[in-house]
Amino acid sequence: MAEERRRKVREIQAVVADVREETHDAASLLLDIGDEERDYKAGQFITIDPHQFGFLEQVIAYLEEVKGTREKPRAYSMGSAPHEPHILITVKEERFWPGESKYPPVLSPPLSRHCPPGTTLTISGFTGPYAIPQDAGQKADTVLHLCAGSGIVPNFGLIKDSIHRGDDLHHVLLYSSKTRSDIFYYDQFAALAAGHSEQLTVLHSLTREDPHQIEPASRKGRLDAELIKSYVKDLDRTLVYCCGPGVLPWERKEARERGEEPAPKFVETMIQILHELGFDKRQIKQESWG
Repeated sequence: MAEERRRKVREIQAVVADVREETHDAASLLLDIGDEERDYKAGQFITIDPHQFGFLEQVIAYLEEVKGTREKPRAYSMGSAPHEPHILITVKEERFWPGESKYPPVLSPPLSRHCPPGTTLTISGFTGPYAIPQDAGQKADTVLHLCAGSGIVPNFGLIKDSIHRGDDLHHVLLYSSKTRSDIFYYDQFAALAAGHSEQLTVLHSLTREDPHQIEPASRKGRLDAELIKSYVKDLDRTLVYCCGPGVLPWERKEARERGEEPAPKFVETMIQILHELGFDKRQIKQESWG
Protein backbone atom coordinates (compact mmCIF):
# COMPACT_ATOMS: atom_id res chain seq x y z
CA MET A 1 0.00 0.00 0.00
CA ALA A 2 2.82 2.41 0.87
CA GLU A 3 4.53 1.67 -2.44
CA GLU A 4 1.30 2.39 -4.32
CA ARG A 5 0.88 5.69 -2.45
CA ARG A 6 4.42 6.78 -3.32
CA ARG A 7 3.92 5.85 -6.95
CA LYS A 8 0.82 7.98 -7.27
CA VAL A 9 2.07 11.11 -5.50
CA ARG A 10 5.19 12.10 -7.36
CA GLU A 11 6.88 14.98 -9.12
CA ILE A 12 6.01 15.25 -12.80
CA GLN A 13 7.60 17.47 -15.43
CA ALA A 14 4.90 19.25 -17.41
CA VAL A 15 4.80 21.61 -20.37
CA VAL A 16 2.02 24.10 -21.01
CA ALA A 17 0.52 22.87 -24.29
CA ASP A 18 -2.19 25.52 -24.55
CA VAL A 19 -3.75 28.39 -22.62
CA ARG A 20 -7.45 29.15 -22.75
CA GLU A 21 -8.93 32.31 -21.28
CA GLU A 22 -12.03 31.31 -19.33
CA THR A 23 -13.06 34.66 -17.84
CA HIS A 24 -11.61 38.15 -17.41
CA ASP A 25 -9.60 36.92 -14.40
CA ALA A 26 -9.07 33.19 -14.99
CA ALA A 27 -7.19 31.05 -17.47
CA SER A 28 -7.03 27.34 -18.14
CA LEU A 29 -3.66 25.69 -18.59
CA LEU A 30 -3.58 22.45 -20.55
CA LEU A 31 -0.53 20.56 -19.35
CA ASP A 32 1.31 17.95 -21.39
CA ILE A 33 2.90 15.35 -19.08
CA GLY A 34 4.40 13.27 -21.87
CA ASP A 35 4.52 9.54 -21.23
CA GLU A 36 3.66 9.84 -17.54
CA GLU A 37 0.79 7.62 -16.52
CA ARG A 38 -2.49 9.48 -16.05
CA ASP A 39 -3.29 7.43 -12.98
CA TYR A 40 -5.57 9.90 -11.29
CA LYS A 41 -9.24 10.04 -10.45
CA ALA A 42 -11.45 12.80 -11.80
CA GLY A 43 -11.89 15.47 -9.13
CA GLN A 44 -8.40 15.12 -7.64
CA PHE A 45 -5.76 17.84 -7.52
CA ILE A 46 -2.12 18.57 -8.18
CA THR A 47 0.21 20.88 -6.27
CA ILE A 48 2.70 23.41 -7.61
CA ASP A 49 5.62 24.64 -5.51
CA PRO A 50 6.21 28.38 -6.04
CA HIS A 51 9.91 28.01 -5.17
CA GLN A 52 10.59 26.60 -8.66
CA PHE A 53 10.01 30.05 -10.22
CA GLY A 54 13.13 32.19 -9.91
CA PHE A 55 11.29 35.45 -10.52
CA LEU A 56 9.31 34.88 -7.31
CA GLU A 57 12.43 34.48 -5.16
CA GLN A 58 12.32 37.89 -3.48
CA VAL A 59 8.56 37.90 -2.95
CA ILE A 60 8.74 34.44 -1.37
CA ALA A 61 11.70 35.45 0.81
CA TYR A 62 9.77 38.45 2.13
CA LEU A 63 6.59 36.46 2.85
CA GLU A 64 8.54 33.71 4.57
CA GLU A 65 10.18 36.32 6.79
CA VAL A 66 6.82 37.90 7.66
CA LYS A 67 5.03 34.59 8.22
CA GLY A 68 7.93 32.84 9.92
CA THR A 69 7.37 29.72 7.87
CA ARG A 70 8.16 28.27 4.45
CA GLU A 71 5.73 29.01 1.63
CA LYS A 72 3.73 25.88 0.89
CA PRO A 73 2.91 24.37 -2.50
CA ARG A 74 -0.44 25.52 -3.88
CA ALA A 75 -3.16 23.00 -4.70
CA TYR A 76 -5.04 23.17 -8.00
CA SER A 77 -7.99 20.93 -8.76
CA MET A 78 -7.95 19.22 -12.12
CA GLY A 79 -10.80 19.93 -14.51
CA SER A 80 -9.70 17.14 -16.82
CA ALA A 81 -10.74 13.50 -16.89
CA PRO A 82 -8.22 10.64 -17.12
CA HIS A 83 -9.22 9.77 -20.70
CA GLU A 84 -8.29 13.25 -21.94
CA PRO A 85 -4.82 13.94 -23.38
CA HIS A 86 -3.91 16.89 -21.15
CA ILE A 87 -4.10 17.78 -17.48
CA LEU A 88 -6.42 20.79 -17.15
CA ILE A 89 -6.14 23.30 -14.34
CA THR A 90 -7.97 26.61 -14.28
CA VAL A 91 -6.34 29.37 -12.27
CA LYS A 92 -8.32 32.34 -11.05
CA GLU A 93 -6.14 35.38 -10.43
CA GLU A 94 -6.27 36.27 -6.76
CA ARG A 95 -5.98 39.92 -5.81
CA PHE A 96 -4.72 41.68 -2.71
CA TRP A 97 -7.49 43.68 -1.08
CA PRO A 98 -6.34 45.96 1.78
CA GLY A 99 -8.31 45.21 4.90
CA GLU A 100 -9.58 41.90 3.50
CA SER A 101 -6.58 39.91 2.27
CA LYS A 102 -4.05 38.79 4.82
CA TYR A 103 -1.15 38.45 2.36
CA PRO A 104 -0.67 39.21 -1.34
CA PRO A 105 -1.08 36.23 -3.67
CA VAL A 106 2.08 34.53 -4.88
CA LEU A 107 1.33 32.00 -7.59
CA SER A 108 -2.07 32.70 -9.14
CA PRO A 109 -1.11 35.95 -10.94
CA PRO A 110 1.83 34.50 -12.88
CA LEU A 111 0.06 31.20 -13.60
CA SER A 112 -3.08 32.88 -14.87
CA ARG A 113 -1.41 35.69 -16.84
CA HIS A 114 2.21 34.82 -17.62
CA CYS A 115 2.38 31.12 -18.47
CA PRO A 116 2.36 30.89 -22.29
CA PRO A 117 2.53 27.64 -24.25
CA GLY A 118 5.96 26.08 -23.94
CA THR A 119 6.38 27.04 -20.29
CA THR A 120 7.81 24.16 -18.26
CA LEU A 121 6.90 23.51 -14.66
CA THR A 122 7.04 20.77 -12.06
CA ILE A 123 3.78 19.51 -10.64
CA SER A 124 3.16 16.98 -7.89
CA GLY A 125 0.26 14.57 -8.04
CA PHE A 126 -2.11 13.02 -7.93
CA THR A 127 -4.19 13.07 -4.77
CA GLY A 128 -7.46 14.06 -3.09
CA PRO A 129 -10.65 12.37 -1.87
CA TYR A 130 -13.04 14.48 -3.97
CA ALA A 131 -13.90 11.68 -6.39
CA ILE A 132 -16.89 9.56 -7.29
CA PRO A 133 -16.42 5.99 -6.00
CA GLN A 134 -16.53 3.13 -8.48
CA ASP A 135 -19.56 1.63 -6.74
CA ALA A 136 -21.55 4.90 -6.71
CA GLY A 137 -24.21 3.38 -8.94
CA GLN A 138 -25.09 0.91 -6.20
CA LYS A 139 -25.87 3.75 -3.79
CA ALA A 140 -27.23 6.48 -6.03
CA ASP A 141 -28.97 7.33 -9.26
CA THR A 142 -28.19 11.06 -9.16
CA VAL A 143 -25.16 13.19 -8.41
CA LEU A 144 -26.04 16.74 -7.39
CA HIS A 145 -23.30 19.29 -8.00
CA LEU A 146 -23.50 22.54 -6.00
CA CYS A 147 -20.77 24.86 -7.24
CA ALA A 148 -19.82 28.51 -7.16
CA GLY A 149 -17.17 30.38 -9.10
CA SER A 150 -13.94 28.46 -9.66
CA GLY A 151 -15.33 25.70 -7.46
CA ILE A 152 -16.67 24.25 -10.69
CA VAL A 153 -13.21 23.01 -11.75
CA PRO A 154 -13.12 19.53 -10.13
CA ASN A 155 -16.80 18.96 -10.87
CA PHE A 156 -16.13 19.60 -14.55
CA GLY A 157 -13.77 16.64 -14.47
CA LEU A 158 -16.20 14.49 -12.47
CA ILE A 159 -19.02 15.05 -14.95
CA LYS A 160 -16.92 14.44 -18.06
CA ASP A 161 -15.44 11.26 -16.60
CA SER A 162 -18.83 9.84 -15.62
CA ILE A 163 -20.33 10.55 -19.04
CA HIS A 164 -17.29 9.02 -20.75
CA ARG A 165 -17.53 5.86 -18.64
CA GLY A 166 -21.29 5.54 -19.17
CA ASP A 167 -21.96 4.67 -15.53
CA ASP A 168 -25.71 5.45 -15.70
CA LEU A 169 -25.53 8.24 -13.11
CA HIS A 170 -27.53 11.37 -13.83
CA HIS A 171 -25.74 14.60 -12.96
CA VAL A 172 -27.54 17.77 -11.90
CA LEU A 173 -25.33 20.85 -11.90
CA LEU A 174 -26.51 23.96 -10.07
CA TYR A 175 -23.78 26.50 -10.76
CA SER A 176 -23.67 29.94 -9.14
CA SER A 177 -21.76 32.78 -10.80
CA LYS A 178 -21.80 36.54 -10.39
CA THR A 179 -22.44 37.32 -14.07
CA ARG A 180 -22.48 35.60 -17.45
CA SER A 181 -18.86 36.64 -17.99
CA ASP A 182 -17.83 34.87 -14.77
CA ILE A 183 -19.04 31.42 -15.87
CA PHE A 184 -16.28 28.86 -16.36
CA TYR A 185 -16.57 26.34 -19.24
CA TYR A 186 -19.84 27.84 -20.49
CA ASP A 187 -19.61 26.47 -24.05
CA GLN A 188 -18.42 23.06 -22.90
CA PHE A 189 -21.28 22.62 -20.45
CA ALA A 190 -23.81 23.76 -23.04
CA ALA A 191 -22.46 21.16 -25.48
CA LEU A 192 -22.39 18.40 -22.85
CA ALA A 193 -25.97 19.13 -21.79
CA ALA A 194 -27.17 19.16 -25.40
CA GLY A 195 -25.35 15.97 -26.32
CA HIS A 196 -26.05 14.02 -23.13
CA SER A 197 -29.41 15.28 -21.87
CA GLU A 198 -30.21 11.95 -20.20
CA GLN A 199 -27.04 12.17 -18.14
CA LEU A 200 -26.67 15.89 -17.43
CA THR A 201 -28.93 18.74 -16.33
CA VAL A 202 -27.38 22.21 -16.00
CA LEU A 203 -28.78 25.34 -14.36
CA HIS A 204 -26.81 28.59 -14.18
CA SER A 205 -27.74 30.86 -11.30
CA LEU A 206 -26.49 34.46 -11.58
CA THR A 207 -26.27 36.65 -8.48
CA ARG A 208 -25.45 40.09 -9.92
CA GLU A 209 -27.34 40.38 -13.19
CA ASP A 210 -30.45 39.11 -14.92
CA PRO A 211 -29.61 36.09 -17.09
CA HIS A 212 -30.07 36.62 -20.81
CA GLN A 213 -29.80 33.93 -23.49
CA ILE A 214 -27.91 31.56 -21.21
CA GLU A 215 -28.10 27.91 -22.20
CA PRO A 216 -29.36 25.43 -21.30
CA ALA A 217 -31.23 27.00 -18.34
CA SER A 218 -30.75 29.91 -15.97
CA ARG A 219 -32.21 31.98 -13.15
CA LYS A 220 -31.26 34.97 -11.02
CA GLY A 221 -30.33 34.57 -7.38
CA ARG A 222 -28.26 32.45 -5.06
CA LEU A 223 -28.65 28.72 -4.65
CA ASP A 224 -31.16 28.11 -1.87
CA ALA A 225 -33.08 25.32 -0.19
CA GLU A 226 -36.17 25.66 -2.39
CA LEU A 227 -34.14 25.41 -5.59
CA ILE A 228 -32.08 22.46 -4.38
CA LYS A 229 -35.17 20.62 -3.17
CA SER A 230 -36.84 21.06 -6.57
CA TYR A 231 -33.99 19.16 -8.24
CA VAL A 232 -33.80 16.30 -5.73
CA LYS A 233 -36.16 13.53 -6.86
CA ASP A 234 -35.01 10.83 -4.43
CA LEU A 235 -32.96 12.12 -1.51
CA ASP A 236 -31.83 8.66 -0.42
CA ARG A 237 -30.46 7.91 -3.91
CA THR A 238 -28.59 11.21 -4.35
CA LEU A 239 -24.91 11.99 -3.76
CA VAL A 240 -23.80 15.61 -3.43
CA TYR A 241 -20.53 17.20 -4.51
CA CYS A 242 -20.19 20.77 -3.26
CA CYS A 243 -17.28 23.06 -4.12
CA GLY A 244 -16.75 26.81 -3.89
CA PRO A 245 -15.55 29.53 -1.53
CA GLY A 246 -15.36 28.53 2.12
CA VAL A 247 -14.09 29.91 5.40
CA LEU A 248 -10.30 29.87 5.45
CA PRO A 249 -8.36 28.46 8.42
CA TRP A 250 -6.92 31.87 9.33
CA GLU A 251 -10.39 33.45 9.16
CA ARG A 252 -11.75 30.77 11.47
CA LYS A 253 -8.83 31.25 13.88
CA GLU A 254 -9.16 35.03 14.02
CA ALA A 255 -12.93 34.85 14.52
CA ARG A 256 -12.57 32.44 17.41
CA GLU A 257 -9.90 34.62 18.99
CA ARG A 258 -12.57 37.32 19.04
CA GLY A 259 -15.00 34.87 20.61
CA GLU A 260 -17.05 34.67 17.40
CA GLU A 261 -17.92 32.13 14.78
CA PRO A 262 -16.83 33.09 11.24
CA ALA A 263 -19.55 34.16 8.84
CA PRO A 264 -20.44 31.21 6.60
CA LYS A 265 -19.49 31.34 2.95
CA PHE A 266 -20.87 29.32 0.04
CA VAL A 267 -19.76 25.85 1.13
CA GLU A 268 -20.84 26.27 4.76
CA THR A 269 -24.20 27.63 3.64
CA MET A 270 -24.79 24.74 1.24
CA ILE A 271 -23.84 22.12 3.82
CA GLN A 272 -26.26 23.61 6.33
CA ILE A 273 -29.07 23.58 3.75
CA LEU A 274 -28.32 19.98 2.81
CA HIS A 275 -28.49 18.86 6.44
CA GLU A 276 -31.75 20.73 6.92
CA LEU A 277 -33.16 18.95 3.86
CA GLY A 278 -32.27 15.60 5.40
CA PHE A 279 -29.03 14.62 3.67
CA ASP A 280 -26.68 12.47 5.70
CA LYS A 281 -23.06 13.60 5.87
CA ARG A 282 -22.04 10.33 4.20
CA GLN A 283 -23.89 11.46 1.06
CA ILE A 284 -21.91 14.71 0.82
CA LYS A 285 -18.41 15.47 -0.38
CA GLN A 286 -17.18 19.02 -0.05
CA GLU A 287 -14.17 21.02 -1.10
CA SER A 288 -13.54 24.70 -0.58
CA TRP A 289 -11.15 27.40 -1.63
CA GLY A 290 -10.54 30.99 -0.63
